[in-house]
Amino acid sequence: MVRRLALYAAVLALVGYLVFPRACSDVEKRSIIVETGRISVINVSDTPWSAVEVWLNDQYRMQARELAPGQRLVMSTRGFVAGFGQLFDPKKQSPYGIEVTAKGADGKPVRLTWGQGRRR
Repeated sequence: MVRRLALYAAVLALVGYLVFPRACSDVEKRSIIVETGRISVINVSDTPWSAVEVWLNDQYRMQARELAPGQRLVMSTRGFVAGFGQLFDPKKQSPYGIEVTAKGADGKPVRLTWGQGRRR
C-alpha cells in the first residue's frame, strides 16, 4: 500500500512537471521580485548591465542607465509609464508580466522575465 502511494505521488509529480513547466529560471526568480506596490530587479551576474528597461504588463516601462553587479533597482509600480503618458494604477491593475532587457558588459543582450513577460 505504501509503495503504491509513493508510486502515485511520483507519477503525479512527474505529470505536474511536464504539464506545468516552470515560468522562469532560478536566476530570474532571484533577479525579479514583485511585492505590493513595488518591483525590484537585482543584477545577480558578475558584469554590469547598461540600457536597462523594465516592462510591466506589456505596455508600462521604466528605464535605468546602468545596474552594477549585485545592485538592486527598486521601483514603485506607480512610476511605470505607458507610451502616451498613462501611469500604471495599482488600484485598477495587478502585475501579471515583467520583462527586463539590458545590455551586458560584453555587448550581449540580457533578458529576464517574470510571469507572462512581454508580448511583442
